[in-house]
Order: sequence, then C-alpha cells, then structure tokens
Amino acid sequence: MAKLQYRFFKPAQAAQLRRMEFTVRGVVEGVYAGLHKSPHKGFSIEFAEHREYVPGDEIKHLDWTVLAKTDRYYVKQYEQETNLRATICLDASASMRFGSAGQKDPVTGKTTTVTKYEYASVLACSLAYLLSNQQDMVGLIGFDDKIRIEIPPGNGPSHLDQLFVGVEKLAPSRTTSLAATLHQVANKIPRRGLVVLISDLFDEPSMLTQAFEHLRHFRHQLVVLHVMDPKEIELDYNRAITFEDMEDGSRLQIDPKAIREEYQREVREFIELIKRKCGQARIDYLLARTDVPWDAQIRNLLMRTAHR
Repeated sequence: MAKLQYRFFKPAQAAQLRRMEFTVRGVVEGVYAGLHKSPHKGFSIEFAEHREYVPGDEIKHLDWTVLAKTDRYYVKQYEQETNLRATICLDASASMRFGSAGQKDPVTGKTTTVTKYEYASVLACSLAYLLSNQQDMVGLIGFDDKIRIEIPPGNGPSHLDQLFVGVEKLAPSRTTSLAATLHQVANKIPRRGLVVLISDLFDEPSMLTQAFEHLRHFRHQLVVLHVMDPKEIELDYNRAITFEDMEDGSRLQIDPKAIREEYQREVREFIELIKRKCGQARIDYLLARTDVPWDAQIRNLLMRTAHR
C-alpha cells in the first residue's frame, strides 16, 4: 500500500484477517471468480440444472445418464462462483463522537477513551481489507446528514489506501439523516451485492425500516453493525452528570441512579425492535459494543453471514 501507517488499520490486523473468510448466502453479481454464488449459469463447481444441447457446446458437459434414459442430448449447467461487490456505509454524524474512558483501543490495545466513530472505523477498514484480500470488490460511503465521501467498489493495495485515507479524513461533526441517506445509497448501487451499515442507528425505527426495505427491494444483502458504547446501554454513572446532545448542543443534567432502570429498559426495547425488524427482513444484525475487541466482533459477523 502507498501509505505505511494508517490510523485505523495496522499490520497486526492484516495478519489476523488473512485467516478469515467472508461468504454471503444471497445471490450476487460480479466479474471475477471468487467465493460467492452468481446468478449467471456456467460450467463451474456446483450442479444447478440441465439445458438442451446446442451445437458448439462442449461434449464433456453432456449428461450421458439422461441421454440413455430419454435419447435426448442435455448438458449440465453449474452455478458459477463470483466475486462480491460490497459497499460499506460508515456513519460519520456527530453522535458517533461519543465515547467512554477506560476501554481498550481496538488497534493499539491501550486503555483510553474510544469513540464510536473510532471503533466503527476499525471495523470498516478491517472488513474492507478482508473483502479485498479475497478478491472481492469493496467501496465506501461516509455520511452524516448527506453523503460526504464516496469511493466506488474496487480492490488492490492502491484502492485500499484510498479507502483507509478516506476514513481518516472523515470527522464526525454534523447531524444525521440516516434513513434518507440509505435511500440515496439504494438508488446509487447499480448491482445487487452486499451493503454493510456501520452506525449507532440514531433515527426513527419506522423510517429506518423503510430504508432497509428499499435496499432489500433491490435484492442487496444487508448487514447492520449497530455500534453502541456500553455507557449508552447501561448508563453506568455513579454521580449526577450533564449530558450534551452532540448534534443539537442541548444539555440536560440528570441523576443516573434515579432513571437508570427505566433508561435501560427503553434502550433494550429499542435494540430489540431494530433486531426484530432486521430479522423479519432477513437482514443480518449485530450489536457491536465498543468494549468488545474488534477481531471478536468480525468473527461474530462472519458466523452470522455464513450460517444463517
């Protein structure tokens, strides 16, 4: 790669990722041989169906058993395997700046304050490397209230360099319009493939559901990595604290002990609602807590996409 040092991707990550494999269940469209099933029939590995022989077909693909039974010439067709075209959608809105102290940095391992955006960026770069390393095509869309960066799918060292640098240049600073952005993404991607959304999902669930359905309408395989800080989930503070909305600047002073139980219940309900909606739409959902090591999170994701 052109750049030797990246903020969100280190050589140790590459070493671990080379031992992993990302496969998807759905049909994809691509241009190279790879790990994923193609909708285009050819002569490859896994048997799909027969079709009648036409002059020019290779005789080695004739099904002699069918010929003996029917006295008609048929050739075996197989499902080609193809590369995947993936688009990673990275939330760079202001709410992603939130982070709590006392966590291990996902790249360096040092105890520090890790923001949701930093954690999401490590996941995004790791997935990009993993996909590119297996000859798949991967692109990036970074957004807040609109699309801020768009890198079309590609692979190879120079492409990864462009993608890693692009992630570093994004700086969470504005409000979000997640559902509206996902509608734009659905209209932008010309071929069905994989869409990986990495976000804290701070939007109305009903609007998110409509955006998810839009992507599924175009037959994309959608993966949602729901990035949340443990403090957001548990409200684990032992003293009165002032919260500031990172998107509109409003402030609210609260006693966490007084509202913790109700707060945790509402957060659980929100997570379960999103998870249930994803399940109904056959979308892979993973709660990505920022206190879970990045490699464990990637392995959890790979198990879900491979075995569902």
